[in-house]
Amino acid sequence: MKAAGEQDERACRCGSELPGAGAATPVDAVIKTKGAAVRADKTCLAGLTATLLHYLKDEAERQIPIWKMMACPLDQLKARAEAWRDQLGQGEVLSSESTVGGGSLPEECVATFVLALTVKSPDKFLKKLRDANPPVVARTENDKALFDPRTVLNDDLLLSVLKKVLGA
Repeated sequence: MKAAGEQDERACRCGSELPGAGAATPVDAVIKTKGAAVRADKTCLAGLTATLLHYLKDEAERQIPIWKMMACPLDQLKARAEAWRDQLGQGEVLSSESTVGGGSLPEECVATFVLALTVKSPDKFLKKLRDANPPVVARTENDKALFDPRTVLNDDLLLSVLKKVLGA
């Protein structure tokens, strides 16, 4: 057991010093570490099983959030952004692009519609949103705060946070 304030040496290793680093292939890394880096617990295996079953049943677009978001038709996205605008009583709906992802699809974009809000200080407004409960992450473009329906799973929750922050 470590004394208070003392760090475990494993927590201080840089990436090149991690177990399995320097192996020629991923398979070599597993062999080198005797599988220690790839042990999965029951929760991980259950999640992986559920995800793979969605693919096998050809229901990924309906059940896996990223595919559901990417497959959403533009007319539905526009209608949601318009509904947000109407419920908030402000903003404009603009054509835009969603970035699909960082790791596996770093430069892939897909067309979308966004709700653009003009606020006094976009950076301060976005900080208030991130500090809200639940936090809301948005982006800015041309001094406007943008909200993309393609990235929102619960419209009512988003609107309740926006109304609180806008009213503050």
